Amino acid sequence: MKLYFKILSMVLVIGILGSCKPDTNNLLSGNEDSYSAVYMPQAVNKQAIYTFNISAQPETIIYGANFGGPNSNSTDIDVKFEPDLALVNTYNAANFTQYPVMPEGSYKLEQTSAIIPSGKTSTNPLKLSIYTDKLDGVGAYLLPLSIKSNYRVKEALRTTYFLVSAKYTSNPFADFDRSNWSVLAFSSDENENASGGRIQHAFDGNVNTFWSTAWRNTKPGPPHFVTIDMGTARKIHGFKIAGRLDNGQPRTTGNPKDIIIQTGNDGINWTYSQAVSLQNLAESTIYLNYAQTARYFKITINSSQSDNYLTHIAELNAF
Repeated sequence: MKLYFKILSMVLVIGILGSCKPDTNNLLSGNEDSYSAVYMPQAVNKQAIYTFNISAQPETIIYGANFGGPNSNSTDIDVKFEPDLALVNTYNAANFTQYPVMPEGSYKLEQTSAIIPSGKTSTNPLKLSIYTDKLDGVGAYLLPLSIKSNYRVKEALRTTYFLVSAKYTSNPFADFDRSNWSVLAFSSDENENASGGRIQHAFDGNVNTFWSTAWRNTKPGPPHFVTIDMGTARKIHGFKIAGRLDNGQPRTTGNPKDIIIQTGNDGINWTYSQAVSLQNLAESTIYLNYAQTARYFKITINSSQSDNYLTHIAELNAF
């Protein structure tokens, strides 16, 4: 008898639970539109990253808007596209970054408005033209592109953050005239006799002479540095650093490896700083991430090739 009632109770419970099971086919019935929205598909990524080569020809990025929901849209949906440059500061603050906004004239939208036709799920693909020769450096620039619509917009996917950078395939800049340069400060130098060794040998136009930090009487380790006054403010796009040579080849020890470049306008306060790691080449070309107008620059060598305590530079140029 007890077994009979136990089985009967289980059947009743199963029946009740079965009767309470929701009908998933009818969950959205009558509310389909409330689950539909317009969005930018590229906004699903934190950043839409693009890297190009710098040239006179524009590059192309595709943008557009999509419709998503349980049913097809029954009418045309108007969508407007707008660069929202104020969001750059918001983005940087939220992500602990310092991306500058895309420079004026470096991009162009093919259209600022489009339609998602009735029964369709997207606008036509649209072209965002990028003029890489208007980018002032090889660092990344941020362009937030947002949408507005007469339909509901998915807020989390309203804005695409295009992160765009471009690289030089060859150096288009001439070296600065160094005749008015002067050394404002330096860490140490050494008398190497015929090979130079003094600080001025980093600017004498001869790759066979070089500046060497001290090694005879004292052996100071890094950081080593030199601060230059160019005599007038110039727009700096980058630097060239030629290492010391042995029989025409880069010396295996002592040439700069990990350096910091700083620029400014008083030789004391540095408004720009960039860390660079160098290979041991006869000459390294360094492009600033963002070109700087400055009169002074400082090169700090935090480590040298083979982690030697000293360092040496045969020639130092800016362009």
